[in-house]
Amino acid sequence: MSIGHDLTVLELESQIDVLSRIQFVSRFGSNLVHIEGVKGSGKSWLAQRYLEKWCDDADQVLLMCHPNQSIQQQRGIILKQVVRDPLFNESDSVVDSVGRMLAGEKCNLVLAIDDAHLLSSELLSELWLLVQKAQSAPNWQINILLFAEKGKLTQTLSQMSYGQDNKPVDIDINPLTEEEAVTFAEMLVVRFAVDKDEKSRLRTLTRKCNRLPAELVALGEKKTERRVIIRSVTRSPVGILGLASVLLLGSAGAYWWLNQSSTTPISSIVDNTLEQDTRVALDLDGNPTSIDTEVDKTNQPEDDTHSIPPDVIDTPVIADTKEETGKRVVVPSELVDSLVTEDKEVQEKPTLDVEPVQPEEKPTVEKAPTVTQEKADKPKTTPESKKKDEKTSASTVTPDKADSKITFTLADKELKAISSKRYILQLAALTNEEAVQEFLDDHKIEGSARIYQALRNGSIWYIVSYGDYESISSARGAVKTLPASVQSLGPWAKSLVQVHREIDSVK
Repeated sequence: MSIGHDLTVLELESQIDVLSRIQFVSRFGSNLVHIEGVKGSGKSWLAQRYLEKWCDDADQVLLMCHPNQSIQQQRGIILKQVVRDPLFNESDSVVDSVGRMLAGEKCNLVLAIDDAHLLSSELLSELWLLVQKAQSAPNWQINILLFAEKGKLTQTLSQMSYGQDNKPVDIDINPLTEEEAVTFAEMLVVRFAVDKDEKSRLRTLTRKCNRLPAELVALGEKKTERRVIIRSVTRSPVGILGLASVLLLGSAGAYWWLNQSSTTPISSIVDNTLEQDTRVALDLDGNPTSIDTEVDKTNQPEDDTHSIPPDVIDTPVIADTKEETGKRVVVPSELVDSLVTEDKEVQEKPTLDVEPVQPEEKPTVEKAPTVTQEKADKPKTTPESKKKDEKTSASTVTPDKADSKITFTLADKELKAISSKRYILQLAALTNEEAVQEFLDDHKIEGSARIYQALRNGSIWYIVSYGDYESISSARGAVKTLPASVQSLGPWAKSLVQVHREIDSVK
């Protein structure tokens, strides 16, 4: 879970209970704390909120694990946040590197690891040895918080601590109560709905879904699905089987009928031929001379002139009848062809001249060349010109449609250019551009804030950051200089190392 900072979330009793238990365990000693919960229970948010509000007196280190990270990269992220100018070898264990860098100095460190179930067993063993070394060192207090999915680290941690006096501390993250789920949804999901129908739909979904923060937040991102329900005619498997049988028999009957209709003409032709042959045979027995007559008639050529199509006439055809008393229109063949091929071009042609003609006059074609000449004088509309016109019209319409209210820009390159040894203040983490723009407008910080994208739990988030500070203490002190509305959000210091890592995760 990674949502925008809202003070209402801190008033949920289940989350306050988890945070207070973590603080109690890590307040007066060095421990390895295993905080586990099901996917979507808010582990990521709890990890960041604990560093933000519940351990201000300790140096903080945050590691957000990803499946594609190597053990050397994870060691580097941890060690670069322990001291200002670290000198270490990524191949060495975390225990050896921390021992050399601190060299007996006093240490009060809290290391929070999100998605700790993605850590390798080798790095988990190194972290467990670091806690054991801190327990024996009088000036060291190191607490390691492992936020992981339920049941994925239990066996590994029990094997590491088998036979030892000290054991990791286990803390469970329970689902929200029904009242907390309703409050959570109202404050973070329902109030952002656009109309009453959408709010009613979200409240209904809240009562049906699991009481997990991630699932409640996801309700606001789902669109209403329109489904067409097709009710079956049958209500049992027997009815479905019967319907299938009827369809099969119907298709077989149709196939048989088509075959019969196609063979009927052939059989009738054969019958007529046999009948004719029989008649000829009778004539052979009765009157031999008639055979020659029949044969001669059969062999004689037939006149099929009527089946030949008429000759093609190049000149325009003019329809004229004796009963015509109105006006006659002369239509050239070129215009008829253009009517068939280019409908749009014909629509642009001028209206043909109409000439009154007396009924008894014979048709003439004198005006056909005139119409043809007028057509030739006009520019033809080619497919290229049509595409050009369509592009021109589309370009004139596009600016009207591109009316966006998002005015902020991402500052990924600007943040990447800042040294990884510095710190910033994180103000909020939001799920879409509209929410970011509304946040900037409400607090009037668009000119001074920097926004970048981060990949968390497979989703893109927009992180609103502020400032650029040399150390974590100076970053925390700068919170008092912010506007009161921004201070109420609880800004917290964040290393540029982690910011760069989050920016690269989107790529």
